[in-house]
Amino acid sequence: MATWTILIVDDDALLRRSLEVNLLTDGYAVMTAPDGETALERLERRYPDAAILDLMLPDMTGFDLALRLRRTIEIPILMLTSVSDEATTIEGLQHYADDYVTKPFSYGVLKARLERLLARFYEGGLHPGERAVVDEHLTVDFGQRIAWVEGQPVSLTPIETRILFLLMQRRGQVVPTATLLRKAWGWDQEGDPESLWVRIRQLRKKLELPSAARRYIHTVRGVGYRFEA
Repeated sequence: MATWTILIVDDDALLRRSLEVNLLTDGYAVMTAPDGETALERLERRYPDAAILDLMLPDMTGFDLALRLRRTIEIPILMLTSVSDEATTIEGLQHYADDYVTKPFSYGVLKARLERLLARFYEGGLHPGERAVVDEHLTVDFGQRIAWVEGQPVSLTPIETRILFLLMQRRGQVVPTATLLRKAWGWDQEGDPESLWVRIRQLRKKLELPSAARRYIHTVRGVGYRFEA
């Protein structure tokens, strides 16, 4: 069974429900929203692994929503639209979406494109909706925003979860401070270095037990932070 979580954003209730039922039947977890603002609210509670967005939403365009989603987390985006002109397709693929399906469409075709996007985008690596086992001491469920430290559940804030995901996604590599400030605070705001330092300190207190002398998050002065298991 698939373990991916898919966000569907479309103001057509029948189409939204049809996609939801088909994806659930195929083993996906599904989040739905009728408009952009609702989708962004959903994102505060759980991370999807991919998004299927309608181009014409009641409160913003699918392109606008794609930009805001990407300010929060990097996920593959499949755009749905009844607009089939070449200029719109090119604009969408170049600047906003990873693939593009024109309405009406076959669910089989959409599913095949979605599976290809997921395989290509993550290539077996960490994805936002999964539970990641770091080692025998630490497990993180990004979708639920919970870490298990020595078997005990620890709640994570949305910003802490995004910071930890960005660090673990590039395990062993330095993630620049600018990247964390731009992505961890969500689509409508940006952090500052002092706030980031405070959040990193909070994460260390939650995840790194002094008794075990274990360090997961390392500071690279003047550059950023690195996650090591």
